[in-house]
Parts: sequence; C-alpha cells; structure tokens
Amino acid sequence: MPERDTVRRRRPGRAQAAPSLLHRDDNPVLTLQRWIGNRAVGQMIARAPVRKGSVQIAGVAEIKVKGGNLEEWAGKGAPDTVELTSEKGKHSTKLEKLSTARTTMDVKVTISPANQAGEELNVGGGTLLEIKDARVQGYAVENGVETWRLVDFADVKRTKTTRKVS
Repeated sequence: MPERDTVRRRRPGRAQAAPSLLHRDDNPVLTLQRWIGNRAVGQMIARAPVRKGSVQIAGVAEIKVKGGNLEEWAGKGAPDTVELTSEKGKHSTKLEKLSTARTTMDVKVTISPANQAGEELNVGGGTLLEIKDARVQGYAVENGVETWRLVDFADVKRTKTTRKVS
C-alpha cells in the first residue's frame, strides 16, 4: 500500500517544501509566526530592548554587561544603585572578592545606545558614567550569569555622546 504524501513529508531526513512556497504573505510577522509559533512571536514583540555596555574597574578586567538597570541610567533617572548582569568569566573571582571586601573605587560604566525601529543609524553614541567611590555589592552567580550592584557611591558624572548619520 503506498504511503501518503503527508506522511512522507513528515518523516525525518526528508526534504520539506520551504514555508515561503507553501504560504505567501506580505506581513513578515505572520511569516515569522508560522516559523516559530505564536508564543515565541509574542515574547519577541513584548520584550523591551536591553541596553548593553561595559564596566571598567581598576585591577579587574573590562567587564561586558548585558543587562540590569542601564536603561534608567541612560535616560534622565538617577537611581541609588547601578544593577548589572554579566557572563561569568576571568573577572568573576576578583569581582566576588570586591563584593565581600567593602572596598571603594572609581568605576567607569559605558552604556551602548539602543536603536529603535525608525531611528537614524547611531554610530558610536551612548552614555558614560564616571562613578566615584563605589562599592560592589550583592554578587551572585546562577547558570553562568552573574548579577551584582554598584552602591554607596559619592558622585556620578553622566556624559551623553551621539554621532548620527541620517
């Protein structure tokens, strides 16, 4: 008895027709939805852009950060702490020691710009925080991701820089 075409297409290892040939839409969101599903598209659309940046602490390496409350610092807000999320790396041991030592130090935080849809191309702007007498506090690691804060600082100098090409 011959197999049905639908069964043969679903068998692992068999080539399938590209979704673009099966369904043609002008709407890229609908095409994406077919590829990855309703839930994943909903999460992507709802997700706020995450600011990235780096932190320079004397005696520790430059630490690439991928989250925290950088969005608030890049705007007009001035929270009491700088909350940071980074990948565990060579710097992690020194960072953990700083969090228990209660040592104060000067820190530079560079916050990259967030490009929104419809904005001009941003080529090298962002925000620089020069923080005086900060302490590292609350260092924790889970699944290779570390969270920590800069607290009790005396002063923050915030410099915004942008170079836009239209």
